[in-house]
Amino acid sequence: MFDTLASVMRRALVLGASIGFAVGLVTGLVGLAIAGGPGLASGLVGAVLTILFLGITALGLLVSGRVTRRGGTAAYAVLMLAWFVKLVVFVLVMVGLRSQPWVVPGVLLVSIVGTVIASLVVDAVVVGRARIPVTDRV
Repeated sequence: MFDTLASVMRRALVLGASIGFAVGLVTGLVGLAIAGGPGLASGLVGAVLTILFLGITALGLLVSGRVTRRGGTAAYAVLMLAWFVKLVVFVLVMVGLRSQPWVVPGVLLVSIVGTVIASLVVDAVVVGRARIPVTDRV
């Protein structure tokens, strides 16, 4: 049985979120040991924000897959819009978090980078194991 784009994206999203929460928990606990409560909050917030931003990409891919029937340009437009929204929201959130006294920048950075790397590994494994036909004549 072959996978669909939607099933692969859902699998990647669920596994990526699970791994992201695990990374957030680990970085939060390390942050707690280093900087107390603010370190814990920074680790957890970094992981949650990263999971949300990666979710926007997955949602954009799912929507663009549905729009593809109307033409390739519409699918690219949806995907580019999702990436643009993600960029703008990320910049606004980082500017807002910069001035918060409870943010430990090093823990936040490690949490974001760790979650992104773990999510990329999960995505590569999920896509590598997917069984998607390359032709309609199966």
